[in-house]
Amino acid sequence: VGQDLVIPDLDWPVNPESKGRDHQQPITYVVRRGDYLGRVASEYGTTVEAIMTASSLVSPLILTDQFITIPAISESDSADVDLNLVEVVVDETVNDIMELVDEVSEVSLADSLVDVTAAQIVDDSVEVSEDVTEIELRMREELHDAQYPYAFSESPDEITRVYWDTVRGAVLTPADVVVSYWNYVSDKRYEEAWKLLSYGFQKRAHDHDFEEYSKSYRDMALCSAKAENVEIASEGSIQTVVNTNVTYWSGSDCIPLDFNMTLTLVALSESGEWEIEKVAVMPYIEADVPENDPSNSESKWIDIDIGSQRVYAMLGDRQVREFAASTGIERYPTVTGQFQVWVKLRKDDMRGVDLGVPWYLPDVPYVMYFFSDYGIHGTYWHDNFGTPMSHGCVNLSIADAEWLYNFSSVGTVVNIHH
Repeated sequence: VGQDLVIPDLDWPVNPESKGRDHQQPITYVVRRGDYLGRVASEYGTTVEAIMTASSLVSPLILTDQFITIPAISESDSADVDLNLVEVVVDETVNDIMELVDEVSEVSLADSLVDVTAAQIVDDSVEVSEDVTEIELRMREELHDAQYPYAFSESPDEITRVYWDTVRGAVLTPADVVVSYWNYVSDKRYEEAWKLLSYGFQKRAHDHDFEEYSKSYRDMALCSAKAENVEIASEGSIQTVVNTNVTYWSGSDCIPLDFNMTLTLVALSESGEWEIEKVAVMPYIEADVPENDPSNSESKWIDIDIGSQRVYAMLGDRQVREFAASTGIERYPTVTGQFQVWVKLRKDDMRGVDLGVPWYLPDVPYVMYFFSDYGIHGTYWHDNFGTPMSHGCVNLSIADAEWLYNFSSVGTVVNIHH
């Protein structure tokens, strides 16, 4: 009661209607996906050149979410409207580049890479620091043909973004995002994978610290990863849920570990692009959790005794630290068995329904999920540790949860028993 809600379709900025507008007044227009200047000019009864002048554009390229100005139209202007795209003059440097691209494009498609470096295709005034693949060259050529004047001076990431935003005008589907994420992780391209996570997920899981995020994969000695059997569980314009099977290969022997994953993706209101907002994981029933080796004095694992309401941090067969805990109450028991920490989150929001009454706990600290949504975490809403209190998770004091969070890593074995 009293909470303010944002209704996306109603509260986000809406462009002015073209019909019935005051032609004597300029208006501000927000570029939407699929827009190009010719279409916008036609809709609002002006010219490409007039919009470029009013918006101080150096080229007819426009990007999603960009603000442009639709100028006022005088009576003399409205009598003769030229809706053709303005020609962009390409300087001699770009012409020279295109001649070289024509030569390169004769190379067989079977070649995996075109060894053309920045020094070979551009002079010192153009910065392209990485080797250019044939796919990238084709994207740059198409952008040049689409009158994008900087097609050979932007970074590969920017070229890819602009290409999909203009020439292709397409958005990765939620299923494509999931597959792309795990392909990036498998290739250890963590920067690209990080960009597919929502800001909220980045904040909750890693305090928006990219280095901590990438370190979590390095700590588990990840060899590779793969997503298979990607299926849409529920689909909407704002939120979509995807189920998939993900396999990690990790450790010195690259041992496989399989998971069933449910990923919730949300669409950015401005661009319609999909980002990963939440992940729930359940190991395959037949998955083998690595056996603890007490003889290995460096092997970290967590032992949870439901009977005594105690959690033990173990190093081989040696107990490092003991904590009082609160596990699940009788109607929401904590699962037993051997599991592994599959994700660590600095903070996470938890919610559910207890006897028909919904509950919500924001910013639960130091969360380590080990089976589906069962986790070990800090607790700020009670201090009755030593007594079952939870809905199945393992409650610790915030200080104890922080210590165990720093002690553990993704992949740490969690042994739970009575």
